[in-house]
Amino acid sequence: MAWIKLFNREVKLRPFVLSSTLRKIRGKWRDGKYTGRIVITGSVEITNGPKHAGPYRNHFVNNALQALGNILVSSSGATLYPNSIYLGTDTTTKTNPTMTVLVSPIGSAPGTGPNTWSNSEQNLSNGSSVTITATWNPGTIAGTIGEMALYGSAAGQSGNVMLSRLSVADGDFSSFTINASYPLVVSWTVQFLFS
Repeated sequence: MAWIKLFNREVKLRPFVLSSTLRKIRGKWRDGKYTGRIVITGSVEITNGPKHAGPYRNHFVNNALQALGNILVSSSGATLYPNSIYLGTDTTTKTNPTMTVLVSPIGSAPGTGPNTWSNSEQNLSNGSSVTITATWNPGTIAGTIGEMALYGSAAGQSGNVMLSRLSVADGDFSSFTINASYPLVVSWTVQFLFS
């Protein structure tokens, strides 16, 4: 056992705990860059004619976390590639990590896809971000939105899978009825930041 001083108190630590702690402290900064934790965040903005809402925080599900794990250990150039957004009407089901689909998609599962979408990547001073912008033309989609999901291809998964979800049940946003006279635009940004 080893003793260290913590907040003016001596604390007894097992050797592996002390060793792990020292490695974290020692490896935190190297060449002026942080080499420790990576923080992954996501936010969503919605525009439907004069209505603009957000940004709202998203909830990643297991598919996204497994894909990120595959990226970190893969030498095959695996990527996490968001490529669509789907909308649903459910307002009572909270997001949980094992979810793979929307509860009540608008249209046939996984939902009515956008008419157009685009991806843009941006290098940040302390990381990078990717934004997918999905647009449904006026009259293409109707209903009251209570949930939405980011889908994409991911290493180790076949086809498109749900990566992240927002829901009214989680308190992420307030449900709203689509105004079919205007296009509906959803911009979903995922940031990878060194913390």
